[in-house]
Formats: sequence, structure tokens, C-alpha cells
Amino acid sequence: MQAFIVRRLLAGVVILFFLSIAVFLVLRVAPGDPALLRLGPQATAEQVAAERERLGLNDPLIVQYSRWMKGVLTGDLGISNFSGESIARSIRNRLPNTLELLVMTLVLTTAIGITAGVISAVWRDTPLDYAVRVLAVLGLSVPALWLATLVLLVPLQVWGYAPPIGRVVHFFDDPWANLRQFLPAAVVLALGPAAAIMRLTRSSLLEVLRQDYIRTARAKGLGERLVIARHALRNAMIPPLTVLALQFSALLGGSVIIEQIFTLPGIGQYFFQAIFVKDFPVVQTLTLYTGVVVVLTILALDVAYAWLDPRIRYR
Repeated sequence: MQAFIVRRLLAGVVILFFLSIAVFLVLRVAPGDPALLRLGPQATAEQVAAERERLGLNDPLIVQYSRWMKGVLTGDLGISNFSGESIARSIRNRLPNTLELLVMTLVLTTAIGITAGVISAVWRDTPLDYAVRVLAVLGLSVPALWLATLVLLVPLQVWGYAPPIGRVVHFFDDPWANLRQFLPAAVVLALGPAAAIMRLTRSSLLEVLRQDYIRTARAKGLGERLVIARHALRNAMIPPLTVLALQFSALLGGSVIIEQIFTLPGIGQYFFQAIFVKDFPVVQTLTLYTGVVVVLTILALDVAYAWLDPRIRYR
């Protein structure tokens, strides 16, 4: 297992290296001049040229890339080209908000998806099963962007209610206000992944329930709840766990739009704003660190496989 983890980490380093090159080059070939975007359309050609020189955009690409990678490896993330603020400080201030949103989303996704999947499999071909499956199809069909808009507009139009916006209320300062602010966004992010987890949990559990060892457990007189919880569910969790880990990676991208809609000052909103002004240091750094999270998530998933199913061995 240790040799496997080392090999995967080395492969992850190679993947991140090529990712860093790709995002670095794509930003520079994309239309738009960061210096002009920062100064505004009223800036003269001389001012734009001076600003490009100050930002180091006239240096050779290899020099710019080396300077950026040196900062990333040493922890010196530099400053934003657009706002002039420290990138590391901005990330530290925004990261707790994004983490809270992601944790809420994962808890809701897991609780709703796995619970609904188990209910649908245990009561197969009953009205309850059909109802859960219909809701799952709706959850997969409704776009998160459209749903987020409805979550904000319908309560505002019908009841005159809107979640707190414009500032973050920390959980320990006011738990109720914090939930009012983060829970709607978490629900919007969780519905689609929960529907996918539900469908996969149902099919995986039905497959496991047909296995010989499940029939043996029932023949030994074990109760149905014990058979499901101890013998069936654990072995049925590998496919849903795979999708859940991949959904976590997808949530990092989905939170970009949702944080912007709900005006949550998190990493997603920071990334969204940086893209519009071509803030190279911010976009490059956030993309690379997102890649690190994805690589580590997939590695943790592989390790979890061996824990869930002792028959899985890595060499």
C-alpha cells in the first residue's frame, strides 16, 4: 500500500506540472490585456505599456512561469494584479466560507442520496420506490443555476424573504443567520449529486442483495436491518463512494457560480472575479491548488476502497 501511495503521489506531481503549464499558457493566449483591464479604457498606450512592465508581462514566458512556480513552492503566492492585495491573505479570509459550503453540501448529498437509495432498494417496485426515483430524475434534470435563481426570487416575491447577503455571518456568532445564508446554496449544490448517488446506491445495493452471502446471512436468522447495515450496505458503497469523491471535485467548480449568485465571499467568487479581469496570479494559483485537492481526493478514494473491501489489494 505504501509503494502504491508513493507512486500515485509521484504521478500526481507530474499531472500538476502539466496542469500548471496548461493554465499558464491558456491565460496568456486568451483575448484581453490585464494591464488595460486594470487601468480602464481611458488609459493611454504609454500607461498600458508602463503597467505591463510593472506587472512583469513583458518578461519572457519562461521567466514569468519560473517566477510563479518559485512563489507557489515557497508559499509566496504574491499579490493580485488587479486589487494589489495579498493572494495568500485573500485565500485565508475566504477559505472558511467555501469549506463551510462544501461540508454542508457533502453532508446533504450523502444523507439524502444514500438514505433515498437504501429506501428505494429495500422497498423495490413499491409506490415509495417509484416516488424516490421520480424525485431523483427531477434532481438530475433541474439545472443548478435555474434552481438557485428560484431559491432567491420565489421567497422574495411570495413572502418578502431573502437570505442575508453582502456580509458573512459566522456560525458561532449567530448559528441561525449563518444557516439562513449558507443552507440554501448548499441545498442547490447538493440536489443534483444526491440524485446521482441515490440511483447508484439503489442499483449497487440491489446487486449486493442478490449475492450468496446475503442469502446465507438471512438463512442464519439475522434480522433484515442487520443484514442491510452490516453485510450489504458496506459492500454496496464502493460505486457511490467513487461518484461522491468525483462530485466533491465537481463541487469546487460548481461553487464558483453558486457563490456568485448567493454573494458568498468564498474561493469560488474570488476565482470568478479574477477570471473576468484576467488576474493571472490569482487564477493560476487557485487552478493549481484545486488540482492538488482533486489529486489528493482520488488518492484518498483509492485508500478507502481497500478499507471498505478487504479483497482489494494495491501493489
